[in-house]
Order: sequence, then structure tokens, then C-alpha cells
Amino acid sequence: MVLLVYSAFGWAEALMKTVREEIRPDESWLNHRERGAIGLIRLTAFWVELIGRRPMRLLLRLIAAYYVVFDRTARRASRNWLERVHGRPVKLREIYGHIFQFTQVTLDRLLFVRDKTDALSISRTGTEALEQQAATGQGSFLLGAHLGSMDAMRAEGQNQDLPVSVVGNFDNARMINAVLTSLNPDLSNRVVHAGRDPIGLALTLRDRIAEGQLIAMVADRVGMNDKFVVVDFFGAPAAFSTGPFILASILKCPIYLVFGLYFEPNRYKLFCEKFSDRIDLPRRDREAALRDVVSRYAARLEEYCRRAPQNWFNFFDFWANRPESALTSSRERAEG
Repeated sequence: MVLLVYSAFGWAEALMKTVREEIRPDESWLNHRERGAIGLIRLTAFWVELIGRRPMRLLLRLIAAYYVVFDRTARRASRNWLERVHGRPVKLREIYGHIFQFTQVTLDRLLFVRDKTDALSISRTGTEALEQQAATGQGSFLLGAHLGSMDAMRAEGQNQDLPVSVVGNFDNARMINAVLTSLNPDLSNRVVHAGRDPIGLALTLRDRIAEGQLIAMVADRVGMNDKFVVVDFFGAPAAFSTGPFILASILKCPIYLVFGLYFEPNRYKLFCEKFSDRIDLPRRDREAALRDVVSRYAARLEEYCRRAPQNWFNFFDFWANRPESALTSSRERAEG
């Protein structure tokens, strides 16, 4: 029992490190590195398969309570987020519910990776559009966020014979991704590291689009070298990276918004909606066009956040230290 608790806490701690940020002038989410051990994460995967999801939920409640009591950063970030969404002071039990949902969705990643989802109820809305698009032979670009579970969307795509490649900077999650890949080796073929070669990345993704693949990317975080624009989000200015939208314009393919929202105790509702047939960024009005497309994304993201506020897994102040100027590099912000 002690080993079970120890391994689960190690897994939760490693995941929390990848999503939490304390904004300082010289720091971003990329600076956080996992501190959990690979052995603990593997052990958690063993336990969830051995005893099942329901018994593990009891342990997750203890882990969530631990973070509520002892992790001031997570508690403050959760409170600020929930109060912004609801427009009122929130109770401690609501903060607990938020963090508990994070731990549950985190653990469910193991089930999606191993295609062991019998304990889950999964419904889909709008995903038939992706099937229709795939039938044309051309792939599409999927925009998501750290809202709910992208793993649920990816796994369901695989089950529907819709291959999904996930693009991102995974430097802050090497350990976890290594374990997930060991549990499902096929994942290595479905993960594309953004890296520092944008031209090479665009060529790789263009080839995959031509093969009819789906390219998925989250668009709600700003990395250290990212250009971004500041748009309205929940009534206040917030920064969003322009990278995913520029990449989508280069690929010249249809763009869809996708969100896998989690609802207690075991339901995932997968949503897909058409965002644009393609994104055009004319040179003359490039900045205005980027601001417009990012604003539309932020507005739709806000709508889905309101449907499931406790699915928001950015445990940092999303609105902190954001300048008003557009197309500014976050590294320039840090050095300015």
C-alpha cells in the first residue's frame, strides 16, 4: 500500500511540474523540468492496470487534498481561475474539485495510451467532419488547448482510423513521454517535436497532411521564443502564441477546433468544430489578420472553458505580465 501511494504521488508531481508556471521576467513554462522518477511513473501504470481505475480514484482524492493543503501555487492559480470564470468568490471544495479533475485526467492518460478505456464513457460531437475530410485524401490541422484531454481526442482518432500526429515542444515532459511511448511504441510515430527548425517542421507536416493525417497542436501557451499577440480572454488581455496559426496558414488545409472535456465520474465528451477552410495571412495586413484569427480562437476557447471550467489545466496566472504590443517575442519581454 505504501508503494502504491508513493508511486502515485510521484506520477502526480511529475505531471504537475509540466503544467504549472510562476511567471517571472526570466521564466516560462519551458523552464520547469520533471522531478519525478521514471520508475514511479511506470509503477503507477502497473497499479492502475492491476487494481483498476475506481480504486485508484480513492488515492487520487488524497493526492488532490495534499495539493490543496500544501501547494500554495496550485491553490492560488486554481482560485484565481475559478473566480474569473464564475465572477464570484469560490469555496475551497471547488478548488479541490479542480485539482482532483486534473489528477484524474492525468491518470486516464495511461488508459488512453494503452487503449484500456472500457471504464470510460466517451461521446463525440462534430467529429464526423474529420471523417468526411479524411475521405477527401487531404489531412487537416487541429487546434486544441490545455483544456480537458488531448489524449482522448488522439486515441479516439486512432480508433476511427484517423491517424493523429501531435506537434509540440516536449522538452519539459521528456520523462513522461518516454514512459508513455514505452507503454505504446506507436506513439513515437505520432509525436512531432517542434524544435528550432520551423522550415523542417513545416515540410514534415506538409507531407503528413498530403498523406491524409490529422495534425494536432495546442495554442494556449507562449514559449520563451514565441511571438504572440494579446487579445481579449475572459474580459482581460491575454497573450496567445501566433506560431500554431502561422503554421496552419503555411499548410493551407482546413482547420478544426478540438476539445476533449471530462465530466465526473468517467465521461469524456469530445467536441470538434470547423474553424476555417484555411488561414490566409496577407503580407500587408499580417498583424491585423493574426490578431483577428487568434481572437476568434480565444473566443471559442472561452466558450468551451465555460462548459467545463475545472478542465482548465494551466496552473499559473494566464494573464500575468502580458504587454499590450502585438507580435512581441516572450524572450524580448524577459530581457526588456
